[in-house]
Amino acid sequence: MTKRKFTPPTKFPAEYVDGNGNKAVILGRGPNKQFPFIGYRSNGDAASWTNFGGYCIRSNNPHDLHDIPKRIATWHNVYGDLMSAGFYTRSAADEVAYAGRLCVYRIERDEDGGNPEIFVEKV
Repeated sequence: MTKRKFTPPTKFPAEYVDGNGNKAVILGRGPNKQFPFIGYRSNGDAASWTNFGGYCIRSNNPHDLHDIPKRIATWHNVYGDLMSAGFYTRSAADEVAYAGRLCVYRIERDEDGGNPEIFVEKV
């Protein structure tokens, strides 16, 4: 993963991903002041992290925690020879659709534009 973003949890359990994209879960806070967050990594091993999601204190580590990237979806009306601009809801795309619409593309992507996926929805 590139730039790390970690938002400390306010509710438990809280899910994150590590630097390799594997799931990690924080179950709660423990008494250790340097590593207060306790939980487990994707392989089931127990783990603890700093207040900043770090697995180690002084270095970047592949087990450091990252927020799970938020997925953003847009809907696009598809016609024989064109595709509309994106809409933030399917109902908004349906409202402006006109005759001859073939289908609707739902495009989901991470906040940074990465990991795009295209889904075809029936009219």
